Amino acid sequence: MPIDELKKWIVEQEVEKRTLEGFWLNLDNYQREDSDEFNHFFKNFSEDKLDVKITQIALMLGDYPECNHNHVISYVPIIYNGTRIGLYRLLFTLDGKIDDDYFTIE
Repeated sequence: MPIDELKKWIVEQEVEKRTLEGFWLNLDNYQREDSDEFNHFFKNFSEDKLDVKITQIALMLGDYPECNHNHVISYVPIIYNGTRIGLYRLLFTLDGKIDDDYFTIE
């Protein structure tokens, strides 16, 4: 897939918007559902200390060589108070549906 086509697909599918929405939803759920662990990693939580931006978008050809399990994956490092503490990944099928996401603390 030519890069320009992939960039166009990213815009059409609102990958940036949907990725950031997914990140904030996961962060909110983490804070509510596991507040002790959340407070351990996000001491004195303040959104100002959180650096949230997409750093990579990748095309993954899964189940190689058949390549029948493919995704576009967006990556948001979880950086709090200047320190990377995890990674959020959102996986899209090639028809633009969200297939899965991962919010991991390292």
